[in-house]
Amino acid sequence: MYALFNARFFNTFKDTLSPSLVRTFGLFGLINFPLLYLLGATHLDEKPSALYLRLIGFFCCLPLALIDFWPKKLKPYQIHYWFVSVVYVLPFFGTYMFIENEASLAWQVKITVGIFWLVLITSWVQFLVILPLGVALALIILLIQYGTIHFDFQDNWGDLLNCGWAIVIASIFARRKEVIQQEKQRTLQMQAGAIAHEMRTPLFSLSGLGLFLKRIIPALINDRNALNPDQRDETFNDKQIAQALKAPEFIEKVTRQAFSFIDIMLMNLREDFRDAAIETCTIKKCVEEALTEYPFGGEDRSMVSVQINADFEFKGNPLLIKHVFFNLLKNSVYYVKAANKGNITLRADIIKGINTLSFKDTGTGIAPDFLPYIFDKFYSNTKYGTGIGLAFCKSVMKSLGGDIRCTSHYGEYTEFILTFPSLKK
Repeated sequence: MYALFNARFFNTFKDTLSPSLVRTFGLFGLINFPLLYLLGATHLDEKPSALYLRLIGFFCCLPLALIDFWPKKLKPYQIHYWFVSVVYVLPFFGTYMFIENEASLAWQVKITVGIFWLVLITSWVQFLVILPLGVALALIILLIQYGTIHFDFQDNWGDLLNCGWAIVIASIFARRKEVIQQEKQRTLQMQAGAIAHEMRTPLFSLSGLGLFLKRIIPALINDRNALNPDQRDETFNDKQIAQALKAPEFIEKVTRQAFSFIDIMLMNLREDFRDAAIETCTIKKCVEEALTEYPFGGEDRSMVSVQINADFEFKGNPLLIKHVFFNLLKNSVYYVKAANKGNITLRADIIKGINTLSFKDTGTGIAPDFLPYIFDKFYSNTKYGTGIGLAFCKSVMKSLGGDIRCTSHYGEYTEFILTFPSLKK
């Protein structure tokens, strides 16, 4: 039963949880617990137990604020720790203090704010599990501590009704928030599918035309050269003829690029990777295939250099990995061109037993205000971005048991670092 709950419930956190959210929540707790006690203890007449509960909350939030520095072996437990922390910090602590302070006006406000805070950081399924669990645990602890709950339900009926109404409203908003997100995702998928369908038909025709011209133009030129000088039509000079010979190859290249970007767009909208076939891959082969198949434009390929310091193996799906690399290459090329300077370096290493691949470009960099949110779905700070490419990369790397993070210095560089799990011997 627990295994089923763990698989279905905790997996719901994978798409909604982001390091920036966890970090922000942790910092909020580090400030909130000690500060409000120091400012409000005298006025609220909090009991001594409140200090211990606040200390527990403070130390509970500390690992969340330091989420980026967790050891690799502990990272698989981040979701579980996040769940426990949210249960304690919001519904458990709020309910305990609400009842212990006899539904004071201050705690009516705080518990209402806590409920809406819970709405903002969870899905509706998570909300409907975390809220009653935290409330129930608080009631159990109060019963164990006092033997009975000293709370006048009759005199505080209106207060309870207000809190109940807040819960109802919050539940509606939580569900609505998730429905909007799902509708946005479905709309993007439908639009992308329709655009891809409409684009593929003329592209196939254009590709066929390119193949036809590739066969016919050399034959026509050979026939022209076989004629006597008096019979030749000198309308076209040698330069124009050379351009005509290159035209079929150019058409093929453009259509390949268009097909590649259609595939990237459709792949980025995938949400479920469970059906992806997993096999043993080598990082060198994956990088080489991605660079060979990526539709570079003009001289863009010349700005990319590769350093394979360690050719490690990992378990993954080559197609998904290729599209992760495509997204990172697309971003790097964009920012290098936007800065009108720089280059792109791909470097594979094994650092302290951890398999890593970095994509570093010395383009514009990413502004500090945008950096914490770049992996959030539908977040984009570019005019033509959709906010799905890096979210897709994050989902793929997490599904492999790895991760992706980004460091950047605005105006100087951006570096994406991918970590891959080692093969179990």
